[in-house]
Amino acid sequence: MILGTANKSPPPLLTISNSPVERVTCFKLLGINICNDIRLDTHVDALCSKIASRLYFLKFLKRSGLSADDLLCFCKSVIRSVLEYGSVVWHHHLTDAQSDKLEALQKRAVRIILYPLYYSTVPYITVLGYLKLESLKHRRTEADKKFFNGISPPVNRLHHLLPPPRDIQLITRLRYPYTYQYYSQTLFSSFISFGLANYVD
Repeated sequence: MILGTANKSPPPLLTISNSPVERVTCFKLLGINICNDIRLDTHVDALCSKIASRLYFLKFLKRSGLSADDLLCFCKSVIRSVLEYGSVVWHHHLTDAQSDKLEALQKRAVRIILYPLYYSTVPYITVLGYLKLESLKHRRTEADKKFFNGISPPVNRLHHLLPPPRDIQLITRLRYPYTYQYYSQTLFSSFISFGLANYVD
């Protein structure tokens, strides 16, 4: 796979033992669909397709007479867990439209759980409060913060991924006294860059 601007003028095919290495535009790595344009359309579509069948099972359980508590347990363990898998890797690349598309899946799930009590006229945030749930976006953001704060201490094995902190004396003279140098956000920015820009005081 060729990433970034190299796609405009790709190099010759690689060969191993005179056999060409297949060049792909998208592949799944540890359950996450990665594409050469670093966009998440393929991954989000794959999640939606996977959750569609699980929503069917949720409906089946509802018709079988399971209580709302049991249905909520199924939703958290079988549906929400899939929607949040590896989110630290891809959450910061989501567009608003993609985030809303994933949130719509949880909306469908809570509508099934509370049917016929939950109608479209009831605000989604009210329903989440009733079920003591949080939006998927909020949960992904909190997971990001927790992960980033976890690697901030020097004893953490991933701490070396962070740039060296600024000098304390320099920070006190700056208009924006960030501990680390601010990294602007780009399409190809990493989670580390995103965390430095959003989760560090």
